[in-house]
Amino acid sequence: MRIATWNVNSVRARIEHLAEFLKSNEIDVILLQELKCVTEAFPRGYFEDLGYNSLIYGQKSYNGVAILSRYRIECLHMGNEVFVDDRQARYVEALINGYIVASVYVPNGQDVELPAYGYKLNFLQILTSHIKRTSQNEKFIIGGDFNIARTDADVYNPKAWKGKVCCTERERELFEDLINIGLRDTIREFAKSEDEPIYTWWDYRRFAFTKNYGLRLDYVLATPNVEVKSCFIDKSVRGKARPSDHAPVIVNVE
Repeated sequence: MRIATWNVNSVRARIEHLAEFLKSNEIDVILLQELKCVTEAFPRGYFEDLGYNSLIYGQKSYNGVAILSRYRIECLHMGNEVFVDDRQARYVEALINGYIVASVYVPNGQDVELPAYGYKLNFLQILTSHIKRTSQNEKFIIGGDFNIARTDADVYNPKAWKGKVCCTERERELFEDLINIGLRDTIREFAKSEDEPIYTWWDYRRFAFTKNYGLRLDYVLATPNVEVKSCFIDKSVRGKARPSDHAPVIVNVE
């Protein structure tokens, strides 16, 4: 089964890119983030014509997550069931073909001095507690935009980013808490080395993609009982006209 995660930065603005990506890569399941539309406005019928079932948790203008699957989708959790009283649409979880699969859009945090940063840290703690309960004895896969560069190898300029949101020590500690409950960083498993620069996001400004000034913010994490055959980043879609600022991550699982 081929699973991808992608922050599309508006599903309606990138719908042609998304359709082409699904077809050319023969994707079975895709985890989407930053839909920027309400659930009712998601182009469900368009993707049904391409052979995909869908589970949508949208939000007007901001956030929003979804799962598209060639297999039957059984919804397990929407975000407001896990993050109680949180009105932001950032998490959806389903049972698909014997796997529990989740799409997550972790808050950016904006700045360490702002309440948004505290919201991000709290979100990560709740997420970790939920996954610890959910993933026990299950084949569990979570993909999404975590808005955290795990190590300095995931940052094009560690000195410039030191102490900034997405690269603070506390965010990285909370990411490691996720790993320590029994999740694997599948991209790193297939890297040439622990220090190989790997990026999934490039700013729209200052020719960042052309210069490869990127960060790794997008991940697919899996429990040890998931047999991962390969994992790679499809940078080609980032080079298209009017792209998302993120590139998809693709994993092949047995």
